[in-house]
Amino acid sequence: MQYRLLKTLLISSLLIGGTLTSTAAETEQTLIGVGNDRYLTCVVEDKKVSVEEKSAYYETKIKSETGEPLATEYEIDLIAVVVMGESEGESEEGKRLVIDTILNRVDSEHFPDTIEEVIYQKGAYECMWNGRIYDCWSDEEICDLVREELESRTNSDVIYFTAGHYGPYGEPLFQVGNHYFASY
Repeated sequence: MQYRLLKTLLISSLLIGGTLTSTAAETEQTLIGVGNDRYLTCVVEDKKVSVEEKSAYYETKIKSETGEPLATEYEIDLIAVVVMGESEGESEEGKRLVIDTILNRVDSEHFPDTIEEVIYQKGAYECMWNGRIYDCWSDEEICDLVREELESRTNSDVIYFTAGHYGPYGEPLFQVGNHYFASY
């Protein structure tokens, strides 16, 4: 399945029975998840499924081999969309490291405690604030990488990354592709 994010002003949108109708764009999309205050942000999918199926799917927690809950399907899809927005065209290793920056921030005392809060933290991931995210989608390949990183991370130290050079935050670690990674 392919997913993408849709952002519509709340005042110009109407939510009816799991379907988002945007009066401004005159479009309909299937609603998958909702977040944010001023804007209605949701993951939409091309395939039509019932509201009950969507709710059950997104509330399903992915569990580790020991049975510990790791993330919901919604969180996995959200990470995958961000990974595409931040590292499309990068190697698999580069994508894994971007995933690790999200997961490592959730585990860090210096950042919010949930995947969604880390991703939506102002200025944290450029694609979330420059509009790029609305041209992205997740696919099963990236979702599989997220699931694998939830089980066993490639790197537990990466917290920051920038494209083209080391950024002003953290201690520089290494470069992979066009990204420069740093620890806290």
